[in-house]
Amino acid sequence: MIDQFPQTDELDRQIAEALADDARLSFRKIAADLGVTEGTVRGRVKRLQTAGLLKLVPIVDIARGLDATNAGQHMMFVTVKCASGKLDAVREGLLALPEVRALYDANAALRLIAICVLPSLEDAAAVTNRVLALEGIREAETELVLQTVKYNAAIGPIATVEDLRGMDASA
Repeated sequence: MIDQFPQTDELDRQIAEALADDARLSFRKIAADLGVTEGTVRGRVKRLQTAGLLKLVPIVDIARGLDATNAGQHMMFVTVKCASGKLDAVREGLLALPEVRALYDANAALRLIAICVLPSLEDAAAVTNRVLALEGIREAETELVLQTVKYNAAIGPIATVEDLRGMDASA
């Protein structure tokens, strides 16, 4: 399975990390920082994108401004436990709520976690009521974020083939 991806190396990882920090960086700047040519960076990025190992997409920092210094925007986590056979219906109901910015299937059976961004505490109450009204919800729990301690939208660094082989050996 490992061999279906192209061989990657430390330069690929450095390029990916630079773009993860700031996807607006020019290939010229990345090349200068890494001591390679702009064409090398351009070619490596294209190869990684073609292989599906790198995707450049805009990410909105939903954590920005969600603290006491910026009133008028609140983040709320909603964890729901679904009734048996109702997971898909609850998932669709949550996805239909415009306040839901992210939705995750959790490791616990029939559990979903939604992240909502809301303009007021009144809106938090209204969303909570709309979630509780969804058919198929067994339990729901909400938590308001009081402050952002750390947030980084760049979650997963690129792994080299050697990294993956090392994981196979340790398994």
